[in-house]
Amino acid sequence: MARGYSGKMLWVDLSKKELRDESMDEELCRKFLGGYGIGSRILYDRLKSGVDPLSPDNVIGIITGPLTGTPAIGGSRYTIVGKSPLTGGWGDANSGGYFGPSLKFAGYDAVFVTGVSENPVYLYINDGHPELFDAIHLWGGDSYETEDILNSELGQGVKAVSIGQAGEKMVRFAAIMNDHGRAAGRSGLGAVMGSKKLKAIVVRGRGEVPLFDSQRVKDLRKKYQPLLTNTIEWLKIHGTAFVAAPSAHSGDSPVKNWKGVGFLDFPDVEALRAENITALRTKKYACYGCPIGCGAQMKAGTDEYQYEAGCHRPEYETLAMMGSN
Repeated sequence: MARGYSGKMLWVDLSKKELRDESMDEELCRKFLGGYGIGSRILYDRLKSGVDPLSPDNVIGIITGPLTGTPAIGGSRYTIVGKSPLTGGWGDANSGGYFGPSLKFAGYDAVFVTGVSENPVYLYINDGHPELFDAIHLWGGDSYETEDILNSELGQGVKAVSIGQAGEKMVRFAAIMNDHGRAAGRSGLGAVMGSKKLKAIVVRGRGEVPLFDSQRVKDLRKKYQPLLTNTIEWLKIHGTAFVAAPSAHSGDSPVKNWKGVGFLDFPDVEALRAENITALRTKKYACYGCPIGCGAQMKAGTDEYQYEAGCHRPEYETLAMMGSN
């Protein structure tokens, strides 16, 4: 088996309540790099033509890449693939946090789900041992509540991807969430999970990702980490909020749905300057293995803008859509 992979993927048929392991072919891993590559190859081979995205025949895959869970800088991400209910074509999304590495530590490179459950369920992979559990008590809750309940039931340290009410109701742009607010947000694949009555996939892993030369990987990280963090110090301080105001000025983000000019039609753009947003930060956080830590939590909102303390600092996209747009 190619190094950087656990060597297994899990196939789950929710209609039949069947779970089976399948080996990861080394040629597949070498020809189609990363979660996106493997996912696109497998869906091309195994997804029936003309499938309704919200039907039992659609396949949703959660896949990691060869760097996920390794000391590689930023080796935190996972990719979700499936036929998109939003477009009717190819759908993919990805997210950081800790779920991707934890899936690898639990012994699987990927999970593919087909069919539909009669009642809401969640999949729990406990150190290589997958099992389906009833999720009726989770149905109707948002992703934060779902993660909290799963942690209380299964013990601290489990990591989950889950859907909220939008996914359950098959809203065609519903996201799949992990780590209290990280989002695999594109393509509406949360609706696919909802159509399958799959509330969450939960993992607990204590294994390691096999590497060809683990010391060499650690040495490379030590060599390049200072270069990376020094080059993008602004991202470490402000996150993607750093580009919100400059992008409105330059025309890179929409002003009045692309009909306006930043400095003329959005004179209050300076309110979106990163320094103003970072001033409301309470603490920073990072995804697995990332030295940058572009995430942050915020103070509680005041006056007409009410929100709870501890919410995520808005990203560039949020600031553009709720600001210059």
